Amino acid sequence: MNMQFKSIPLIVIMMMLVLTLVPINVSADTVNINKADEKALQQNLSGIGPVKARAIIDYRKKHGSFKSAEDIQKVPGIGKELYNNNRKNMSTSRGLTRATERSNEKSALRDESKSSPRDRQQGKKGSKDKDAKKSTKDKQDKAKNNDKKDAKGKKDKNDKSKKSNKTNKDKVNKDESSKSNKDSKQKKAKKSDKAKKSVKDKKSKKDNKSKKSGKDKK
Repeated sequence: MNMQFKSIPLIVIMMMLVLTLVPINVSADTVNINKADEKALQQNLSGIGPVKARAIIDYRKKHGSFKSAEDIQKVPGIGKELYNNNRKNMSTSRGLTRATERSNEKSALRDESKSSPRDRQQGKKGSKDKDAKKSTKDKQDKAKNNDKKDAKGKKDKNDKSKKSNKTNKDKVNKDESSKSNKDSKQKKAKKSDKAKKSVKDKKSKKDNKSKKSGKDKK
């Protein structure tokens, strides 16, 4: 009888130790991992913070819905340990899709800090890869925009040059036309003066001839 009473505290202590070693999310609800937003994932899954929640959503967008809760381990940064800690709170067809009103961001950050170093390293690597891809894409887009601007600038410059050349050509043609008209008028004026002079000379010769003839008769 005394042995039974003595063994009770030991059993209680062992149970308490087990409970402290097993991660339990008391406030967690079942979450639909195929439809849940970032806050819902952080609030209801132990060890899931902003980085891993974003990674889950990005994986869904790229590969489609999870066929089973185990498939969440395919997400960079989500290992077997995180899956085992949350498998009772995950579903692919039912559960929460949005965070409840109670704020659990601090708890999520604390849980993520408790995750294994390997999971944290994978999460950081996935985040770095994503940032690197985004940076590369931004650089490519910037280069394309610069190329478009350069092409447009060259086109505008060529158009301006063509317009300027056309203006100069029109001016030259106008000057040549004006000069031609002036030369034509001068030629006509000279021809007219020459004709007048010829008529005057003929009249003068006629008059002189007539005077000479009158003198001879006398």
